[in-house]
Amino acid sequence: MGLRVGASAFVFTTAPVPRDGPGGNPVQLIFVLLVPEKATDLHLQILSELAQMFSDKEMRAQLAALPDARDVQRLISEWEPHAPGQRRAAV
Repeated sequence: MGLRVGASAFVFTTAPVPRDGPGGNPVQLIFVLLVPEKATDLHLQILSELAQMFSDKEMRAQLAALPDARDVQRLISEWEPHAPGQRRAAV
């Protein structure tokens, strides 16, 4: 049995946050994942799926328009990749 993810948080900022790095685009959607020091590869799978989820422009727009945390949690947990053969989201 692998270790579970310790905790996670999703933040939508009211104003874009500047950042350095590739593209240099400011961000408004932030997902934080806390994992135990001796975590298994599950967190890497979750990060991969989150990257795919947040690269979907329609998904980002839907998240930004939701009125409360329950709706955000429901949308994230029900999300499925559009690419054939992809697994259901792990979060």
